Amino acid sequence: MTTYKLKLRTLSPVHIGSGDEWRLGFDFILANNQTWILDADAVLEAKEPAIKPDKTGRYPLLGSLLTAADLQNTAFFRYVLRGQPPSQKADARLKPFIKDPFDRPYIPGSSLKGALRTALAWTAWNELRLPPLRRDDIGRNRNWAGKPLENKIFGRDPNHDLLRALQVSDLFGPQKAGEGLAAIKAQVLTQQAAQSPVGLEALLSDVEFHGSLTIDQTLFTPMAARLGFAERKKWLDELFLRAQKHTQARLRQLAAWFDHVRPPAPGAQKVAAFYHQLLQVQLTPRQALLQIGWGSGWDGKTFWTHLQKDKQLFEGLVREFRMDIAGRRSNRKPGDPFPSSRRVVMSGQKDGAQPIAPLGWVLVEITDQ
Repeated sequence: MTTYKLKLRTLSPVHIGSGDEWRLGFDFILANNQTWILDADAVLEAKEPAIKPDKTGRYPLLGSLLTAADLQNTAFFRYVLRGQPPSQKADARLKPFIKDPFDRPYIPGSSLKGALRTALAWTAWNELRLPPLRRDDIGRNRNWAGKPLENKIFGRDPNHDLLRALQVSDLFGPQKAGEGLAAIKAQVLTQQAAQSPVGLEALLSDVEFHGSLTIDQTLFTPMAARLGFAERKKWLDELFLRAQKHTQARLRQLAAWFDHVRPPAPGAQKVAAFYHQLLQVQLTPRQALLQIGWGSGWDGKTFWTHLQKDKQLFEGLVREFRMDIAGRRSNRKPGDPFPSSRRVVMSGQKDGAQPIAPLGWVLVEITDQ
């Protein structure tokens, strides 16, 4: 086993969802330009006498039981977030970040390993001289699309998968409940407009996490030769260099995409400048820029450009898997740019809202134990 210390620092807001959805009044309240996450048990215990149905038989929302003075009682709240979700209506929602039992955010190792796996697959494609893409290489199941291709690259099944040898731990950072998190507004941005906003609990920039990355060298010994991937050990030896190559290609395309948002918007130019700045970053062989979590985009989680070489085949996949946000109203033609939208962090209200940052960018680094 070769184990490295792993450090991750957020460069833009990051959202990795817990799978839940919080509702205003049930799970959180809004006050003083902040989002207050309720401790339901504490509120129920203290306000039990007031929990009575009205004439229609409806019980009051937890949040409605609290007074302005209750904001001073920390026992009623798990933690408080800076900022508020985009909607403040009665049915406003907020998607929470994944956290441990003590409400401290963490980065699942699977999120980081998934980004590294994508980079390895993309860089290895040409090395393996895979034949021209066929429809059967993708499969018919949306949830397992591209599995036949993955098997060709990494191994025929989980037992023979190269990335058995790569182990990435969960990464932990802030030691206080809710620390490093904020309520943000995110939107899907096209070249002409922004779609409906989404409220996210997200990590802010410049938050550090630590974990470990291990490469199991025993899986490359002669005794393990039957696994069939010993000749690909160099992929893991060059892991971060390959991630850098994949990311550089993506950064160039992302910078160009935001450069050409029409009409030119100050916010879009700011996001473009962020990408141009990342393109200039000088990295060591043990560092990589990666995009993880919500907002990584289709190109950050798939074989990307390799799927787009056959324009007719790719356009058929877009329609079959309903990958275009316009759906049946789409006027796409083979060869049109894809994806046609990006998820960004927004600032401001309604028509005055502007994109201010992309989502999910982190700097990762390994050092010897």
